[in-house]
Amino acid sequence: MAIDVETKDCTALSDAEIAEMADTCAGGPAGFDVGLLSKQREEWVLITQAREAGKLLGFSFCTLERIGGTPCVIWGLASIRRTAKRDAVLKAVAGDQFRRAVLAFPDEDVLVGADVAAFFGPLNRERCDYLIAFGWAMAEDLASKLGAGK
Repeated sequence: MAIDVETKDCTALSDAEIAEMADTCAGGPAGFDVGLLSKQREEWVLITQAREAGKLLGFSFCTLERIGGTPCVIWGLASIRRTAKRDAVLKAVAGDQFRRAVLAFPDEDVLVGADVAAFFGPLNRERCDYLIAFGWAMAEDLASKLGAGK
């Protein structure tokens, strides 16, 4: 089945979705609870959710901003369910956020960052946990990979 990804404004995030996100985290190492996730809804602008057959597989809070004039995708709290498809889910979430960056900042390089590293302290390399700290995407790379000109 295909992974469906949606990015929307955090103000459109329902309490039921927050509970679903907490349920997704409960079985994994992150353990984010409803209270923490509710606070993230207030602190972030966008939420990207990845689903397969309606089941939540992963999510990431984010925002698109300019920092010192440089367009940026800033990742906040995120969690990907531990399944055989977790790499594909992470790529789908990141891809949708990069696509939004291309739309928001056409013809500009975009800086990608995760300023909330404290949330990821419990990562364990032996379990293959990952943290994306920051990255840089050139406008032409985003355009060619995401087909922004189409």
